[in-house]
Amino acid sequence: MGPATGEIRIMVKEIAHRRRQIPGAVSGAMQELQEHFGYLSEEALIMLAEELEVPLSRLFGMATFFSFFNLKPRGERHLQVCTGTACHVLGAEQIGRKIERDLNISDGNATSDLSFSFEKVRCLGCCSLAPVVRVNDEIHGRVRVKTVDQLLKKKLPKEKRLED
Repeated sequence: MGPATGEIRIMVKEIAHRRRQIPGAVSGAMQELQEHFGYLSEEALIMLAEELEVPLSRLFGMATFFSFFNLKPRGERHLQVCTGTACHVLGAEQIGRKIERDLNISDGNATSDLSFSFEKVRCLGCCSLAPVVRVNDEIHGRVRVKTVDQLLKKKLPKEKRLED
């Protein structure tokens, strides 16, 4: 369940008020909203467009163009499988299929409890470590299908755990 409309409206108004006169206000406001809520909901983008008096299409264009923006909630553990050439040749496709099968999840989606989300990405820039899987901000190199289970069970740092 996402944030309540009232909470979104308050946050959007605060962000827009602070950023209204700053060059780059739109992207900065979008980043700040995403940092607060974890993603950019359609509702939040509509409110932000109204507050900043910019076309909604501009915000959606930016949100879909820049890969660091998320239009869906991410899981506590966000898994990214690199599908660049080196990773592809060394088994990224099989790794991705194992993750999808084991978590019952598809590319670009999250589990219903938001414990995991998964996406295939074009390149993580770690070709010498291929195949590569990123879990949140942590890069794991030379991953094999048989080691995926270890990645899924690995304890998160204390500050990343939901129960803390």
